[in-house]
Amino acid sequence: MSTQSNVERTLYGFWLSPYMSQVAHILSESGLPYRYERVSPFQGSTLTPEHLERNPLGKIPSLRDVNGVDIAESHAICRYLAKIYPEVQKFYPIDDPLFCAQVDAKNDFITFSIAGPFFNWFVVSGYFPKAWKLKVDKEAHIYNLFSVLLSKLWLSRLVNGSRMDPFLLGKEPFLPDFQLFYTLELSQMFSELFEIPEMHLFRDDPALQTFYDAMCERPSTREILAAKASELDVTKKELYGGFGAAYLDKHIDRKILDGLFGREV
Repeated sequence: MSTQSNVERTLYGFWLSPYMSQVAHILSESGLPYRYERVSPFQGSTLTPEHLERNPLGKIPSLRDVNGVDIAESHAICRYLAKIYPEVQKFYPIDDPLFCAQVDAKNDFITFSIAGPFFNWFVVSGYFPKAWKLKVDKEAHIYNLFSVLLSKLWLSRLVNGSRMDPFLLGKEPFLPDFQLFYTLELSQMFSELFEIPEMHLFRDDPALQTFYDAMCERPSTREILAAKASELDVTKKELYGGFGAAYLDKHIDRKILDGLFGREV
């Protein structure tokens, strides 16, 4: 283990992020104390010089460990923690390269085939049309339907290619289980928030429902969900506050946006 300093372990991000929740859950399950500091992309906080020094990509989460180092990106943080702290290795067993390869395979599949596309789905079909007040209801609905088809396809492959006993690799959770859980949790929340029922990824899926329920039984899960709930009202206000219009005016060329749809939107 690295030599500790007087630096307090701090996790930067906000609770709506499934990626930050994943890291927080690993820390909690491993008994590694941390301080939470809210950094919301909806307030522009991820693009401040202070945060860019922690994460040059301008994303969340970031972790400042007790040794003073800054680690960015959820998967990199979790793998770093497993290499530094033996308590975390039960979720990413670094001494077993073959099993780690299985963990990585599930994690990468969720990242690229499920979690990443789901983020694009909610942004294009849910968030941007409402926050930017774009007149793209028909296009957003079409994108929503395509996203449903693909999400169901990839989730089915994940379930059929996993043990689901009740977790992906057996009776205990590993890194991909935490990522999957918070992706499912976010899908349930956004299906209600954006009034898009199809966005609920595990409705009417017995295997995923059993998986979700098993994760919810863990005390650390209940702690994370309670923290998310306590911050939800603030996050909702930011979602539909000045962020949408400000981002559109600052970062998006309206001519390109209109050209994409072939009309003024």
